[in-house]
Amino acid sequence: MIKDIVSNEEVKEFFTNELKRNKNSGTYLFYGSDMSLLMEFALYFAKGLCCESVEGDFCDTCSACKRIDSLSYSDLEVLDNPDGITVDEVRALGYTSSSSAYEGNKKIFIIKDISKMKKEAGNALLKIIEEPNRGSFFILLNTNLNILPTIKSRSILVKIKRRTAQELEVDQFTYSFFRGNNDDIKEYKKLDVDLEEGYSYADIGNAVKVYEEKRDIVSKINVYKGIRDFINNRNYILEIDKIFFAEEITRNTGDRNIMREIIKYTVDVLGDIQGLEERLEMKNMMKAPINMKLFFIDFFLKV
Repeated sequence: MIKDIVSNEEVKEFFTNELKRNKNSGTYLFYGSDMSLLMEFALYFAKGLCCESVEGDFCDTCSACKRIDSLSYSDLEVLDNPDGITVDEVRALGYTSSSSAYEGNKKIFIIKDISKMKKEAGNALLKIIEEPNRGSFFILLNTNLNILPTIKSRSILVKIKRRTAQELEVDQFTYSFFRGNNDDIKEYKKLDVDLEEGYSYADIGNAVKVYEEKRDIVSKINVYKGIRDFINNRNYILEIDKIFFAEEITRNTGDRNIMREIIKYTVDVLGDIQGLEERLEMKNMMKAPINMKLFFIDFFLKV
């Protein structure tokens, strides 16, 4: 039930009030720094819209609620493309939204990382949400408000704040290690892993390689440990070894999403030291066709 959701009391109140309105359609933009938490709240809202047992809330026990949680509900579609939702995916979504619901009278579309959309895809989405079909609800997710103004103006904005260390029931070091990431902390709590046990920055290549293969929390922890070891020792590391560190990362993964995660984690751990955030913005790493090896060498030499 809504009252049982941990954190974001204002959002819980919004959910309650919005569901009472019993709207025929709607577009919402959930934004905040933790994408996994945005997805969690999007599913809460979807359950509130589709619950078979409770009106204006969700029960978490009916068939609809359980299948929304497992992403197997027929009238729920999640669009998630790490490289950005394409115009073809949006057009397919438009076709689906124009068809009748399979089970209830509402169709829910959750679209992740909408700021990664190309302009053509964004314009196609705009056409859909300008005049939504009856029963169609769009929940857009993004870590910031840097999106097409026309899409933002047609959406109800809902800010989702990170859970605190207390709400996640961890100490401050653990919270800081995972940057407050909701899913990572939940997965870590299932393990018997010492976050303060050392992992040498010299082994970053192996850590990155294993993480690309497994994508699990244990290998991610080793990547984070390697980065933190590099940061802690950066004033004593020779320039040639900094270059080796950067080359080991790019040699062991070509996945830009992993590279982006590594850079972001480094910046987050350092804070805005020596203008790192500003340089990262200027590089526009996510979109520009830059040479990643040279970028990483330049970045870690300046850390």
